[in-house]
Amino acid sequence: MAEEQPVIADLVGRAQSGEADAKAALAGKVEPVIRAYIYRVTLDQDLTDDLSQETMLEMVKSLPRLSDGGRFWPWVYGIALSKIQQHYRYKRKKAAISASVYYEDILARQQVGGRDEGLRKLLEEELARSVMSAMKEIKHEYRSVLSLRCLQRLSYCDIALALQCSEKKARVLFFRAKQALKRELHRQGVSKTLMVFCLGTFGKATAPAGGGSSLAVTPASTRVGLRAAVVGTVGTKAGLTAIATGLAALVLVGSTAVVSSGRSLPSRGDVRSLHYTVQAQSYATSPYTSFSRGAYEQWCYFPDGVDGAVLTKIQRWDPKMSQRLCVWLQNDRGNYYYHPGEEKVYVNNYRLWLSSLRVNRLPTDPAVLTDFISGVEGELKGVEYSRDSKSGLLVESVDRRFANAPLFRTAYEYNSLDGQQFAYYWPDSVPVVDQRDEMHKRGWTYFRVAGEVRGSKVSGVGRVPFVYSSFKKYPPWLVLQVEEEFKIVDCNGGACICRGDAAVRCYPAGSFFEGLGRPWMGLHTIDILRRDAAESRTWFDTQAGGAGGKVIVAVLCGESKRKTTLRYVVELETDIVKTVKLKSKGRSVGSLVFSYLQGLSEIGDEFAEPVLPDRCDVSSEEGPGISWLASLAEGTLDKE
Repeated sequence: MAEEQPVIADLVGRAQSGEADAKAALAGKVEPVIRAYIYRVTLDQDLTDDLSQETMLEMVKSLPRLSDGGRFWPWVYGIALSKIQQHYRYKRKKAAISASVYYEDILARQQVGGRDEGLRKLLEEELARSVMSAMKEIKHEYRSVLSLRCLQRLSYCDIALALQCSEKKARVLFFRAKQALKRELHRQGVSKTLMVFCLGTFGKATAPAGGGSSLAVTPASTRVGLRAAVVGTVGTKAGLTAIATGLAALVLVGSTAVVSSGRSLPSRGDVRSLHYTVQAQSYATSPYTSFSRGAYEQWCYFPDGVDGAVLTKIQRWDPKMSQRLCVWLQNDRGNYYYHPGEEKVYVNNYRLWLSSLRVNRLPTDPAVLTDFISGVEGELKGVEYSRDSKSGLLVESVDRRFANAPLFRTAYEYNSLDGQQFAYYWPDSVPVVDQRDEMHKRGWTYFRVAGEVRGSKVSGVGRVPFVYSSFKKYPPWLVLQVEEEFKIVDCNGGACICRGDAAVRCYPAGSFFEGLGRPWMGLHTIDILRRDAAESRTWFDTQAGGAGGKVIVAVLCGESKRKTTLRYVVELETDIVKTVKLKSKGRSVGSLVFSYLQGLSEIGDEFAEPVLPDRCDVSSEEGPGISWLASLAEGTLDKE
């Protein structure tokens, strides 16, 4: 297209001057290109005919208003895209296409000759089916930007002009489109490293008559590594070889996933994102209901690293991954559930938990942690995991549990996402039902602690953020006074145990939130508590709490499982700890009761953020972990 730019610019100038021959010549060059572009976006031949005609009429009508002939192509693509968007706004649905009609159409238009005709046709047809199935599943906006960048070969600057957005947004949209196509190719059984080749196949199949024989997609246009640079030309000896190589890399379409081989993995500390799909028994959205079996495609993002908060998106599929079902998004601002039957988004107080009440694990968890949890809960029979020997990260799992999805393979993909993909993405037309209470809508609140331990009165106050964005503005803090004996202070600057005005033990910030709820971390409170216990190699037990949607988590500390018990009562739907009952050597020694403020209209100085005492070296010791509550129950916390 670049080599034709002077010719196009000359035709535009002459057409704007009123030359009829120039208008006709310009239309002759533009019409087949625009028709191919519209078809690649809509995948509907009849609609392409209508929108191409509308675009050409609008182009001729608006041509006098084009001030820069050098920007003609972004301008005319913008007109075509506007016509496409108008159509979808009117229809309020994505374009659909009959695969069988499409295949017959494109294959009938291919001119393949010579002695390799039979093999070539078979290979083209097989690959076209897989590529087309993937392309028709992604958004038409994604097909548009892929076409503009890879097939029309526009720069990001020109794409931004066509889409009427910033260049940065154009780059982001292209990145998302590329990732979406990779995922769909993956589901069709095509190796993701063949994306360049598949785009070339799609481009040739949808090219205007006489214009596709030399079409190729380069790795540079998609910003992928050289290993993905398969020749994108079909209809030549090199193209035939590339097709044969590509089909040899196909995995049978079905209930299996492709495992990337020979791929270098990041170290655990360098992981920022994760994508994988597993089969599951069920997930719960309330204490009283749960979903049935299905495949759960999951995306995770770790803004502060794998040991910090996690943002998640979960797409539920039927077991064979042929139909999309409901969606959960748990990002830095809230917990969203999309109900496809009602076409509504529900906003909830709580993070997801497993309806089986097993601990929610992450593929980034160290093996020693998952092994301990398995020792407590028992192995998940029928599932085999493989870890990378160098990084310790999960590489693959094979699930043999379900007859309707036998030998379901999961590949774990690291660092292929960014935080922007976890933003709220449902359009304004989708109704939102906000089921949050006042404090969860605010995103944070204050709380009070009251109780007694070994005959000493315990009282305290604190602040807790419920979502990650609030954690940045309203970090957690805690002040806990045990009679006149000692005080616990934990704030953004550090944590300590004080007698009078002097600190006797100093720890890193957040040490005394170990063993308490930390909802901003992105996991449900029952999972936070049990993972804290597992981090300290401390035994735990989980029981449903009966009516009211509560769960009881018992943490059994000490060398003997009966030495000290922390018995937590957690409300599932509010995602908070209500009480902690303390037992030592088999007898009750006290309890802590937590109350959370819904409104903040009448708060006083009691909720002033604490300040650490002077000479408090918070780097001098490691945090005590969940065992600080056991030490409190045993009366040794301020004496250690």
